[in-house]
Amino acid sequence: MSNADKHTENTANTANTAQTGAAGEKRDRLAAYRSDLKGAERDAAKSVDYTKALPFLAVGLMLPMVGLFMPHSGQVHGFDVLFYSKTAEIYGTTMPERIYSWLCVTALLLTVGTIVSRSWIVAWVNWAFAGVAWWYSIFAIWMRQSRPVTDPGEGPGFGLIMCIIGLTILFVTLTALLFRRTAFQKAIAEARREEKLQAAQAEESAQRMRTGIQPRETVEIVDDRRARAKARRRRVEEYNRRKAEETQREGTSGES
Repeated sequence: MSNADKHTENTANTANTAQTGAAGEKRDRLAAYRSDLKGAERDAAKSVDYTKALPFLAVGLMLPMVGLFMPHSGQVHGFDVLFYSKTAEIYGTTMPERIYSWLCVTALLLTVGTIVSRSWIVAWVNWAFAGVAWWYSIFAIWMRQSRPVTDPGEGPGFGLIMCIIGLTILFVTLTALLFRRTAFQKAIAEARREEKLQAAQAEESAQRMRTGIQPRETVEIVDDRRARAKARRRRVEEYNRRKAEETQREGTSGES
């Protein structure tokens, strides 16, 4: 055997070993859950894996936190709106703006709770509060923009804009986390499908052994009645056409 052939054989063996090892690693990763795949899938659905989304959650958390200490509108800061201070009262802070600030703080606290607990219940509540807070933040900007001319307040400040951006990032990130299955959940679901298929095959094999009846091949029945009727109409039309031509030729010969 030449050196090139030996090198090719060694490369193939290495590739096969790597594939076998990768397959074994994949099986071992779910080996601890094989006894109760349904329970493992249920437990996996109760927790939130935010590892890849943690930077977005951090940005969505920090922007509103900083925005609460920035100008909400003119001389009014975010914390003035939150606690409805004398400054907020003087500059005509409306009730929707106060509701927005309460919802925003609640969404931020729930975000911290989601990160700490990884609970899907907390994450769903967080998602709902973040969505409603985002809607109220848009409403708060509209209230600032459409205030009367005699109102002592001013337009939206950059603190309010920061809160809107942060709530948008937070809401979109939570939506992606809650409405998308993780890789582990997909692996568990695939393992459950394989388990059901193997169980069905084993049951079919056991039934064949008990009854001695071999499975019959499934014959596909094609409904070609329309095609046959169409072909029959064509043959009838062709026959009538020929018959008419023969009659016409006989008539022409008789006249001659």
